[in-house]
Amino acid sequence: MLFYLNDLNLLSLGFFVKSMRYYSDISSNSIFKHAIKVYNDPLDNRDLIYNDNKNKIGVYAWINNTNGKIYIGSGDPLYVRLSDYYQNWFLSTRVRLYIVRAIVKYGLNKFTLVILEYTDSKNLITCEQKWIDLLKPEYNLNPSAGNSKGYIHTAESLEKMHTAAVGRKHSESVKKSMSESRLGIGNSFFGKKHTEETKEFMKKSRSTAVKVTDLKNNKTSVYDTRVKAAQALSVSRRLLSDKFKTKESFVIKDAYLVELIKK
Repeated sequence: MLFYLNDLNLLSLGFFVKSMRYYSDISSNSIFKHAIKVYNDPLDNRDLIYNDNKNKIGVYAWINNTNGKIYIGSGDPLYVRLSDYYQNWFLSTRVRLYIVRAIVKYGLNKFTLVILEYTDSKNLITCEQKWIDLLKPEYNLNPSAGNSKGYIHTAESLEKMHTAAVGRKHSESVKKSMSESRLGIGNSFFGKKHTEETKEFMKKSRSTAVKVTDLKNNKTSVYDTRVKAAQALSVSRRLLSDKFKTKESFVIKDAYLVELIKK
């Protein structure tokens, strides 16, 4: 369900806020008062979220409907960042993040996604910090905005994260919640089929590696899968795949040359 909010429909907004637990304080209510869009079911509304935000830059919030805790984040581009939360690789390699652990524990269907503000690249971090200062989100353990923006993990740190994720064991209740959140319509691919063109593209993609060159220092790294390249670049695998559908090389974040290498 999607709400478009403005000062004229605060009466309806008040009913919505009252229906949710833990939202009696002013700071939490201000999320909905000033929100651009609210998605109550981010799993079912994934296509709508994509269409609404695919060409946007902005600040978002995840709200845990069970305990009322909040996370504030930003994306440039916005949907590329939001799409990470639907990816198994992201949830398994970012377990150090409080919000990721919460999503894994409760399931994404227990969260509400709020788009707080659209902006541009220049003002993104300032906007994110403004919302963090205003709402004091419990899931943001670091009170400084954008501390990971543009950061690229080294091969060593990626390996450590992989090892930590592989060695991590979830409780039976968490496993059940993760499973249920991805069943039926909870699965983003539910009711869909790959086209023959997509199948052929996927087949070819399995026989290629990805080379990433830092344009500032001309250092090059080669990754045997797109997932690993996406992790190193802190972008979604979908972003790389979409770009590789039309070209074999491109520049990302104005700093890295990304190229396909046939094995």
